Amino acid sequence: MDRVEAFRPGGHVTMEALAQTSVAVVIGDNVFVHGGLKLEHAEYGLERINWETRAWLVEGSTLAQFQHKPDILESIDAPIWNRQYSVPSPKEESLDELEQVLRKLRARRMIMGHTPQLKGINAVFSKHGYEAWRCDTGMSRAMMAGPVEVL
Repeated sequence: MDRVEAFRPGGHVTMEALAQTSVAVVIGDNVFVHGGLKLEHAEYGLERINWETRAWLVEGSTLAQFQHKPDILESIDAPIWNRQYSVPSPKEESLDELEQVLRKLRARRMIMGHTPQLKGINAVFSKHGYEAWRCDTGMSRAMMAGPVEVL
């Protein structure tokens, strides 16, 4: 089976790995997400995002109601693509939104990847001490062959 088929909804890699993970999850006062969460995502609900995504990945190839990717994942600011907190110097309004998101989710920090950090793992802080940890070091040879780091 070729790579594209393996990663499609219902594909063997999707079923064995991708459909078993969450788009975003709160553990204690930490939020883990691939790209970043906006307030609209927090208000939509992480459980709903995770459920709709799993349904699409597992059932998308067979059930008509799950044939299309969930709308919440379609925009450039979707939880898997958002980069607003990962740029070298996030805008003040982005840090304000970070605070709103984390308050809504009852968390203190968001931990994300997706945007390689040229200087390694780092964090930015809002004016009230909420944190955005940027953890993508670009260690893949296909990207930047950056350093291997852990939190």
